Amino acid sequence: MSSNRPQSSERGTATPLSLVLGLGLIVMPVLVLVLTLPTWEQRTVDAQDAARNGARALVMADDWDDGVAAADQTVYEIVSSDGLVAGDVSLRLAGSLAPGATVTASVTVLVPAGNFPGLGFIGTLHYTASSTEHVDAYRGSAS
Repeated sequence: MSSNRPQSSERGTATPLSLVLGLGLIVMPVLVLVLTLPTWEQRTVDAQDAARNGARALVMADDWDDGVAAADQTVYEIVSSDGLVAGDVSLRLAGSLAPGATVTASVTVLVPAGNFPGLGFIGTLHYTASSTEHVDAYRGSAS
């Protein structure tokens, strides 16, 4: 009498396949995300701080050239204190120091796209933060 039940040697198991797929499709992407998120957050905060302080340094300067130098120095100090190199950051300034005008500082930083265990950071993204400051309307007036 034949039975429709498979023999024990013919029965497969999905456990090894499930483990491999689970590791490859679920665990690794989550691990990469968890390892990369702190870097993303740090770089975006650095860019925001650098843009805000760069615009403030520019608006407080006596003239545009001094303001550009002060903004460059401020941005450099902020990003270098967190381990970024100058090549990973760019600063763009726009506006005017005329009374009542505005100036805008835009800071772009390179952000690693992923952090793979054993391989380090892979790929890059660009994050840009901008900050606008108003120039004092009474700038240059005698007190």
